[in-house]
Amino acid sequence: MGTGDGKRSGALDATHPYLPTGDSDTVPLETEPPDADDDKDTAAIAVRPATAGKPSTTMVRGAPTPSGLRSATTAILDDKRGDGDPLIGQKLRHYQVVKLLGRGGMGAVYLGHDTSLDRPVALKVLAPEIATDGAMVTRFVREARAQARLRHPNVVQIYFIGEDRGVHFFAMEYVAGAALDTTLEAGKAIPWDTALRYAEQAARGLRAALAEGFIHRDVKPSNLLVDGEGHVKLADFGLVKRMDGDSELTRHGQIVGSPLYMAPEQGRGDTVDHRSDIYSLGCTLYHMLSGQPPFKHESPVAVMSMHVTDFATRIRALKPDVPESIERLVDRMMSKQPGQRFETYDELLSAMEAARPKPARREDRVFWKRALALAIDGALTFCLSLLTKWLVPFAVALGIAGVILFGQTPGKWVVGLQVFDRDGRALSWKRALARAAVAGWGPAAWAILLLVVYLVHRHDQVSFRVSSLTFDRVIEPLVLIGIAMGILLTFVAGYLLAAFHPRRLALHDLVAGSQVVDVEKLRGVRRKKR
Repeated sequence: MGTGDGKRSGALDATHPYLPTGDSDTVPLETEPPDADDDKDTAAIAVRPATAGKPSTTMVRGAPTPSGLRSATTAILDDKRGDGDPLIGQKLRHYQVVKLLGRGGMGAVYLGHDTSLDRPVALKVLAPEIATDGAMVTRFVREARAQARLRHPNVVQIYFIGEDRGVHFFAMEYVAGAALDTTLEAGKAIPWDTALRYAEQAARGLRAALAEGFIHRDVKPSNLLVDGEGHVKLADFGLVKRMDGDSELTRHGQIVGSPLYMAPEQGRGDTVDHRSDIYSLGCTLYHMLSGQPPFKHESPVAVMSMHVTDFATRIRALKPDVPESIERLVDRMMSKQPGQRFETYDELLSAMEAARPKPARREDRVFWKRALALAIDGALTFCLSLLTKWLVPFAVALGIAGVILFGQTPGKWVVGLQVFDRDGRALSWKRALARAAVAGWGPAAWAILLLVVYLVHRHDQVSFRVSSLTFDRVIEPLVLIGIAMGILLTFVAGYLLAAFHPRRLALHDLVAGSQVVDVEKLRGVRRKKR
């Protein structure tokens, strides 16, 4: 069993995302040493993990006596031609073993090559001393079968499970990336938006597992693999439990999992369900956001006790830039009582989406800047019209030319806004004219309406007497007023659309395919790219 410093029998020789890592984040499994008599009829090559205080060794099984096994082990250790691993270069069924990726308490993981489909795979090989334990072999097979049933983009896919010359193994998807624990080494935190995205993907993978009737029971950073495109895949279903009962392999009161991320009920050996995985995912998200696990201690038992009785340091006390909404989300995920956590993964995912600050809030400043720029342009045009009405077309032409040449009207230049197309390029003259036409259609329509009224009634004498009002004389002014109000409301609505659009786009932006960008924000993005 584990020692006081949290190290376990079967310590890792190398770290890899498919294997649990860390000094106190795993609860060691007790396994009986293999009986020498069980090896007499087996001809297999396998890897022996390191034991406490001793270096890891490799051995060839298949000799008829224990002394033969010791001789074979000595021969491997004295082998100067390679790294001393007899599996490397061998074939397990149609999988070529390429190199060792890491070792764990249950065995080792190798990079392999699928010769039939010509693709890289990860080969998980069961340790020889565990291969003699029927219950552990059953657990090994159960892990592969459970994971194979889950066809989901956020779950590592299992391709094959089998046995070759006494070696139990299964082949799974090789993720060319790293586990989250590698990123989190040395207290390095992950930006909150990236951390939340990783947690969302992990939650989707766990939801898919629950849909098949499984809970993971060992959610932690080392079991979340991130590929080169930032996609998260859930791995290591070695402690998976069926929700419809698992009495043969998980006895009541048995503690399984990783103490650093273990739910209180899991640490007490009580019955667990998917809400225990939600707690572990909350601890993992806490670690990503703060750069440290919720609780730390040299003793795994002490860590499990802290999960039951203590409360973690507030995330914002460690990382003030984390939004309060995300801190509240983690707090609920890490509630001590399962009933106070999220009941379903759908509820959790909805809460994650709601906790993310909406882009619209960040764009409020752009909307008010646009309103101010419009007021400046309108005031400038009005001032010019007071001098002479012929300056109004000049002001409109000046605005269009400014958008084409500089991406700015005089008002936008003053407040620091710039107009581009959707690809971030300067507007073409066609788009600029279309944008100006839609932006100014309201005043133009009003001018046309006034011109029509003038041409129709220019010779009429206007007089107003209540006693002379008739329906025929009232209907025409009412219709004209209704048309004028309709033009005004529709015109204003086109501009107010920017208040509700996520990217603060008005009607003329949607028609012309343009966007308005804060120049200060644009300069910041360009500085980051440099």
